[in-house]
Amino acid sequence: MRNHAAATLLASLLTAGSCATFLMTDAACAHAQAVSAFEQVPRQAEIREPHRAAYLVALLGAACIAGSFPLGDEADRRYHRYLFEADRTRIDERFRATTRMDRLASTSLLTGEGLLATAVYLRFVRQPAHTRVSLQVEPTAWAVSLRF
Repeated sequence: MRNHAAATLLASLLTAGSCATFLMTDAACAHAQAVSAFEQVPRQAEIREPHRAAYLVALLGAACIAGSFPLGDEADRRYHRYLFEADRTRIDERFRATTRMDRLASTSLLTGEGLLATAVYLRFVRQPAHTRVSLQVEPTAWAVSLRF
């Protein structure tokens, strides 16, 4: 009985040792195979694009918006002069001057808002031209990438 237990113990130790050796060798082979199967693709360096156009457009938009306030104040002053005008010949002239100044103030404000929206698009939404389409050609394969 004792010999039988010793033999079973010896057999299980030998089997476990050979399985562990087999698993280690199999894992080492899998690792070596994985290293050779996948090639390393280097990351492209990020190209920092200056956003001068976006900042210039934003500055112009802010200037148009800031300029619309004095124009609106002048339109209000002209409207008050129109309200208190007693001469019939000058009433029409004052009204035309008031509406012209009011339209100029509105145009300046809307143009400034449009320029600010364009600046936000240029700075944060639009992709630079060099990242929209890319082509990579290698001896074994080629790839084209198109982004919107």
